[in-house]
Amino acid sequence: MAKGKVLLMLFVSILMGTGALLLANNWLQQKQANISAENQAEYTQPVQPTVKEEPKVARVIAQIGIPLGTKIEAKHLQVEYYPADLMSASGFEQTEQVIGKLARNEMFQGDIIRKERLVAPGEGTTLAALIAPKMRAVTIRVNDVIGVAGFLLPGDFVDVIYAQEKVNRASTVLKKIKILAVDQTARTDESKPIIVRAVTLELTPKQVETLITAKSKGELQLALRNPNDPEEKPQRVYRRTTDAVTVIKGTQTSRVNVRI
Repeated sequence: MAKGKVLLMLFVSILMGTGALLLANNWLQQKQANISAENQAEYTQPVQPTVKEEPKVARVIAQIGIPLGTKIEAKHLQVEYYPADLMSASGFEQTEQVIGKLARNEMFQGDIIRKERLVAPGEGTTLAALIAPKMRAVTIRVNDVIGVAGFLLPGDFVDVIYAQEKVNRASTVLKKIKILAVDQTARTDESKPIIVRAVTLELTPKQVETLITAKSKGELQLALRNPNDPEEKPQRVYRRTTDAVTVIKGTQTSRVNVRI
């Protein structure tokens, strides 16, 4: 009887030891599987690069197109942010700095508004502010024919043709002249023809003298031109020289001038 109890206890001990061994082995396998899964996730997960955010500054831009000579209002403007190292110091950070000024030239939607593109109140008339440095503005009277049937607009370029009635001859006295204003406006209105009585041209002081001299002697005609036409290169003039050769006829000798 005692021997049977010993065998039973031995069997139970072996069974419990085997169970504990199986449980421990299962736990180790599960632990290794979890560690492998974590390592695999670390290797497969992309490393996010650290991006250094660049400092940005506010700049006032044109929310809509702004025609030349327009008094700028809040509806024309909006504020956007740009990288600081790409911006010049001539821009504006607040719309209040721009409102009330005049557009020196036409600005398109999205253009950054700069100081050199504006005219502040008190800096003279709008037209005077539009004149380029060292240039002059001269107004001439026109009719439907001279004014190209009303298709002249500020910003267009024309050639000025001088017609001499007495000799029935015409010649171009000025080329690619910019129109600053038609009548009393320096603004453009798309391509709608308007009847004008006067056109203001931007000229150099020398061109002013040429225009006034031609106007006093005959009639002026304006020819509208494409602003993208290439500049005509001045033709080089070669001066002909003369030389003398000696011609001998029998006993007579003479000198004859010959062009070279």
